[in-house]
Amino acid sequence: MDYKKELAKALEKAGAKNAQDSIETPPNREMGDFAFPCFLLAKEFKKSPIQIATELKEKIKLPKAFEKTEAKGPYLNFFLNSNMLSKETITEILKQKQKYGFEKKKKGKISVEYCQANPMKAFHIGHVRNICLGESIARIFEASGSKAMRIYYGGDVGSHVSKTIYAYENLPHKAEPKEIHEKGKWLGELYRMGSQEVREKPELEEKMREMVVLLEKGDKKLKEDWKKLRKISLEYFDSIYKDLDVKFDKIILESDVEKEGIKIAKQLLEKGIAKKDEGALLVDLTKYNIEKFLVLKSDGAALYSSKDLALAKMKQEKFKISKNYYVVGSEQSFYFQQLFKTIEIMGEKSKEKYEGIHISYELVRLEGGKMASREGNVITYAELFNTIYEKVFNETKERHPDWNAKKIQETSREITLTSIKFGMLAQDKNKVIVFNWEKATSIEGETGLFVQYSIARANSILKKAGKTGKANYNFAHEKEKDLVAKISEYKEKVKEAANTQSPHKLAHYLLELASAFNSFYHDVPVLKAQESEKNARIALVKATKQVMENGLNLLNITPMEEM
Repeated sequence: MDYKKELAKALEKAGAKNAQDSIETPPNREMGDFAFPCFLLAKEFKKSPIQIATELKEKIKLPKAFEKTEAKGPYLNFFLNSNMLSKETITEILKQKQKYGFEKKKKGKISVEYCQANPMKAFHIGHVRNICLGESIARIFEASGSKAMRIYYGGDVGSHVSKTIYAYENLPHKAEPKEIHEKGKWLGELYRMGSQEVREKPELEEKMREMVVLLEKGDKKLKEDWKKLRKISLEYFDSIYKDLDVKFDKIILESDVEKEGIKIAKQLLEKGIAKKDEGALLVDLTKYNIEKFLVLKSDGAALYSSKDLALAKMKQEKFKISKNYYVVGSEQSFYFQQLFKTIEIMGEKSKEKYEGIHISYELVRLEGGKMASREGNVITYAELFNTIYEKVFNETKERHPDWNAKKIQETSREITLTSIKFGMLAQDKNKVIVFNWEKATSIEGETGLFVQYSIARANSILKKAGKTGKANYNFAHEKEKDLVAKISEYKEKVKEAANTQSPHKLAHYLLELASAFNSFYHDVPVLKAQESEKNARIALVKATKQVMENGLNLLNITPMEEM
């Protein structure tokens, strides 16, 4: 049952319009399971919020799942029937299992474009935050009923490509390594060398521009090296996607949409949407309080903007996407305002409107400040993974001397991935992360390993419990009731994470749930309880474990049986 929805209906019948959006969850259960603030009704009713709360209490007819309501100052607090809540919640979770928290399928298809790591450059810690966010957001959307297409869009043309190829063709460098992760490091080093050479010899800037033009015209040697290095880079990226359990539905490169982008820019000129300015083409958006948007260079070369316009057309016409999400750093917020307004102007006469949403996020910072791969001071994905893995492997080996090498390696790998993913997702996407792998690998505090540890503890209880009989859910202990109340919040938390595109809200909920479970575990006997209580408590442990696992899966984290 959707208790919040039922309560909203009852409030609206009592005269509180649009109640569902205002219903809150109190900070502790003594204050009720739900609370309705009456401040917003004061202007409409021309009464004080305290008086409104008192009057609503008398008018409202409570749904059967609720046992009482209390007016506390300007708030109306609602209390669920704990036995009914326990029975319905645990029964539903154990019946639906992995599908608990999933909504009915919605019509249409959405796209989530993320990662955007450019071939022939390092895959660094900033890309890791992006890919973790994008995949989790896609999974949360799917749990909310949407059909999500995952799109990777990378820049395989431009000055960064010229610098890498220049270093490959002209500068002394190591031979191409055999191991795939070493190849990624090798390419990053080529890019660094090329960037440094250009920095030290500014006259090479013109050479880089010439290489871009020659490549576009099909220079045989350049194109051959470009294809070779791009292939190596994309294969390296694939190995990272496999590590992170990410599968893109479409991999699109800038070279795939470059020509169409130039064509669209010229069409904008023909239609009077764009105009020439010193040979370049731009769309004047100043009447919308947005700066002019450059869509084609004066030499006729495509820009990010022209290629993004072509990509938007592909998403709409070829893939039939109804809503398009772009997971891109906050520094591009203004660019997306320009892009979306231009697309809107282009489609003013079209029946099918393009809807683009920029999911902005902040950077990952290190001790030295903002990362810039051209400076060669980035922490790559491989370095991040290896640093954490080495620490975790040594700790796991020491903690479990009876485990074989394979089990230690597999467990260490999952702990490493949990530490990375949860570390990237547990913070608000709009806040800068200073990633600390020492803290990320702790089972204490706000870490993914604390949730994994709680799952492992639940597994241990269930293994010892064996088969259990029928249970009644008349819980008497407050820690039991607290835990039931917490697992019953899961579906609402998934909705909230989907509506705000904020995986950190789900991550924080899982930390609260793990904390509630551990408090329950310490204060309430399970295996040594009397038979009737034991059966119900084991069912509660099963349900709690299921919710923690479901939540981790939406964060793209594999739940662990033991640690």
